[in-house]
Amino acid sequence: MISAYVSTLAFGTYYLILGIPELYIPTYGAFVLFTVYGLLSVFSSVNLITLFRLSIATALLAFYNQVYYTGGVLSSGLLEFVIPPLLAFFYRPIRDRYFFMAISGICLVSMFILSSLGYTKNLILEQLRVEHGILCALFIFTIVSIYTFLFRNALVIKNKKIGDSMKELQETTHMLIQSEKMASLGMLSAGVAHEINNPLNFIKGGVEILEDGLKEEKELQFEASPSLHVIKEGLKRASVIVNSLNHYSRKTDSMNEKCDLNEILNNSLVMLQPKLKYKGEVVKDLENAPLVVTGNEGKLHQAFLNILSNAEQAIEKNGTVTVRSRKLNSKMAVEIMDDGEGISKENLNRISDPFFTTKPVGKGTGLGLAITYKIIEEHNGNVNVVSKPGKGAKFTISFPTQ
Repeated sequence: MISAYVSTLAFGTYYLILGIPELYIPTYGAFVLFTVYGLLSVFSSVNLITLFRLSIATALLAFYNQVYYTGGVLSSGLLEFVIPPLLAFFYRPIRDRYFFMAISGICLVSMFILSSLGYTKNLILEQLRVEHGILCALFIFTIVSIYTFLFRNALVIKNKKIGDSMKELQETTHMLIQSEKMASLGMLSAGVAHEINNPLNFIKGGVEILEDGLKEEKELQFEASPSLHVIKEGLKRASVIVNSLNHYSRKTDSMNEKCDLNEILNNSLVMLQPKLKYKGEVVKDLENAPLVVTGNEGKLHQAFLNILSNAEQAIEKNGTVTVRSRKLNSKMAVEIMDDGEGISKENLNRISDPFFTTKPVGKGTGLGLAITYKIIEEHNGNVNVVSKPGKGAKFTISFPTQ
């Protein structure tokens, strides 16, 4: 639109100086129309596509009039007929391109006919025709250059959007696959927990029967008491593991569950205990009172298990994983620290990016922390990470107090 204002104003003034009313009146008229179109677009009074079509049609009429009075097919402005199809090419409706190409073609053909019949005129003085030709050539070159540049930029932007969409689709697809894997693992965990729970109940029932039978046999009861204690302790530990599996395998989309962060941390540590016990020590310092968050218990189990799993993988033998929970005024905070290899400065800002991983190929998808960050965000929480290479890492997960 700006190029239309400048060109019509410049040509109109040029023809006014030359004193050619057949040219400057229509050109200034086109300038007035373009001004009206601009005001209509600013106030959104007319559909933009309609204004675009009106602008192209107005430009085509102005070019036709200019070519007619500056020599017809010998006019230095004849190539201006290519500009409307060029402008239409940058606009979305494909039919507009073909329509204005056809109209421009008709204008060109009719100009040949009118020129051959002697109807066209050249009102430019002989000594000014070269100057006029340079002006027209400069105008055409400028318009074509501007819109070629815009077209190139439009393609770059479009390709970037397509690339971003493809990347987002890929990330979503991989997260969906990971989510399905976690769902399958949850179902497997639930099945295992159920299968373990049944024999545990049989053992528990057998222990109760033995205890009842030994009540009157004091000597045997005394001898069997240590063995029964060991069996009951084993039952207790097994029950804790089964309970943790049940919590981890809960599959629901509800975000209205009351989730105790301390309980979730305990369950997650139970799940990782088989790996952690061979690597070092776990230090727990949990708030005495329950820290309750409204959300999805299964997802929070997954999030904390991912962070604890990273901590476990970061430490070597004789390492330490420290887990703390605190209620701080308007927030509830969970700190998970390890004294492992730490995270380099360049990787620290990338750990939440999907598919970013420092693990060898086949050892990790790079989705664990990306999913963790998303889950924490869904629960209105945030994650802060502090780490230095060789100094371990500290994850602080905070939630607003309910």
